Amino acid sequence: MKYCRYVDVFQGNDEISLPTPKGIAATWFFIKAQTGNTSPGATLPFGRLSVAPFSGGYPTGYGDRLINCSGKPDRFADGNKLLGFSHLQHSGTGAVGYYYNYAVTTPHYGSAERRTPSDETACPGSYSVRLEDILCELTVSPDFALHRYSFGSDGGRVTVDFANNGLTEDHGRLSCTEGELKLEGDCVTARVVMQGVTLYVSARCYGARVSAEGLKAEFSGFGKTAVVAVNISLKSASAAKDRLPITKPSFDRCRAEASAAWEEMLGRIDIDADEQTKTVFYSNLYHSLVKPCDWGEESLFWSDKSPFFCDFMTLWDMYKTQLPLVFTLCPDVSERIAASLIRTGETLGYIPNSISLSSELRHEDTQARLLGSYALMSAYYHGVKLDADRMLSVIERDIFHPDREDFTLHGRCRSATHTLDMAEGCINAARIAREMGKTDLASRLERLGSLWESVFDEDGYITKDSEYYEGSRYNYSFRPCDDMERRIALAGGRERFIEMLDRFFGYGADPVVQPTDPRDGRYIERGMELGRFEGFNNESDMEAPITYALAGRHDRACEVFSAGLEYMFTGGRGGIPGNNDSGALSSLYVWCMLGIFPIAGKDLAVVLVPGVRRAEIKLATGNTLSIETVGKGKYAKRIIFNEKILKNGMLSVRELMRGGRMTVERSEVV
Repeated sequence: MKYCRYVDVFQGNDEISLPTPKGIAATWFFIKAQTGNTSPGATLPFGRLSVAPFSGGYPTGYGDRLINCSGKPDRFADGNKLLGFSHLQHSGTGAVGYYYNYAVTTPHYGSAERRTPSDETACPGSYSVRLEDILCELTVSPDFALHRYSFGSDGGRVTVDFANNGLTEDHGRLSCTEGELKLEGDCVTARVVMQGVTLYVSARCYGARVSAEGLKAEFSGFGKTAVVAVNISLKSASAAKDRLPITKPSFDRCRAEASAAWEEMLGRIDIDADEQTKTVFYSNLYHSLVKPCDWGEESLFWSDKSPFFCDFMTLWDMYKTQLPLVFTLCPDVSERIAASLIRTGETLGYIPNSISLSSELRHEDTQARLLGSYALMSAYYHGVKLDADRMLSVIERDIFHPDREDFTLHGRCRSATHTLDMAEGCINAARIAREMGKTDLASRLERLGSLWESVFDEDGYITKDSEYYEGSRYNYSFRPCDDMERRIALAGGRERFIEMLDRFFGYGADPVVQPTDPRDGRYIERGMELGRFEGFNNESDMEAPITYALAGRHDRACEVFSAGLEYMFTGGRGGIPGNNDSGALSSLYVWCMLGIFPIAGKDLAVVLVPGVRRAEIKLATGNTLSIETVGKGKYAKRIIFNEKILKNGMLSVRELMRGGRMTVERSEVV
């Protein structure tokens, strides 16, 4: 099967356009922006470089959206035009404060100005559009981004603005704090400082003349076709320039190689489903495998040849679904990601919540804790090749970093969710420490892990006396706990706990009115007062449905995820229900379609009802997992894995990664 033909690169690029929700899905309340925020740019799987159409729109540089955090996005008048094509873009993020889009490259005749695009197409690894009579084509290789501009008349020029930083002047453009250019033959190399990081950007237009003014370079004299190669380095100007070919590279060959790389990556999962389902599935799988970016041996933090991965821009979301998917599918990439996280922890003494091309390492520190450690523990259980002793040492340093002393010395954080992050992280790490024979460390961590109960009030919910990020006490009250029996007891017993879950997911509730105007906070306030599930519009509670299964109501978990698949995802530019956050929502969809949900940091996955008839997965361990559904219905009558019946769908991640055959017998009734 040709997998790339099922990918709609434009999926999630714009405001959501989803089926009208019914049943419990109609009771879920969206608190975040109602747009996927993905980019149609050309990139490789986990590619260091990307090149994309640039309008200055939020947050990827594409489209006509203004910065917004809730409701439907506002628009700006010139957003339906393109200024040119930029390098390095976010994928699905929200308002993170800085937006890359470096080295804007503009083909033109007279002045470089915005023009209306036509004949826009894209597929994995390439993008094409026509700007008046100029055909603009983009692709990428591991070493450089490649532009080809075919002009309809003589006198064409190509300008590269090395000072561009972010979006447009009116919303989101930031300053380039320092820069200089050097011209040499048909090549120009710039040293620029963006977000406190020194970047070296080199551009070559084959057979052209080059001139410069300030931090802008202009190529001319190339005839009717301009081929421009661009590279960015964190190391040096020579490192940026040396990876550009001396002679003109074949654009068609480069594009074919990019497509082949995506074909191999997407083919790690083969599904049997109808054509529309395949399109939505492989489009989401594509968006799940764009980030983080492999910068090879160039690092912000060290000078040795350790692997460095960047653009864990939204690690607080990625660690739950996206990174476990990578660890399941991609052996070499997973090994390098784990090595990069370990080296980061060793160098800094902790793992930041966001690792990006910025000198600000405390970005979004208030959102959660120990995210890198959770990711490493997931990698460990998925069988990723890593140095377990170094990993555990980094996790220990992450837990006992001075910034965590509110928990490690005083037993409670200002944010109750941070207390849960810390306690569950300690429990998970203690389990690995015991497995490795480090009993003293395990005992120390277990004592801290027992502190999780302190954040629950007498009503069984997490405390009112706390700050909450992108949610309320209700959204965080139903995260999967290690000791579910004790958690259920704190709620007053299983029957009441299920009642609490039912209320949270909207069983028996009236449909809600979704917020639309981003400037009107009343809707958000009212929605937050509901204490309702956020409906896959946001990642803060996306693992909560699994708690149903952990509490013995596997059927309810199936109902919620079935409603999510039916009403929260579809095809096209509006097909992703909220900020995709570096593939977090797309990977959630992939997991739901496969009928599996791994719990971050644990050796535990819950098997549900797949949304496909059959799937075959090439696991990172070299094994194969075959999934088959029998019968009809949203419920699981019986789940058999390698001739073993799974009670409540519980399965060890290690067992999962050994592969085999899984059969889910479906039922229309509980």
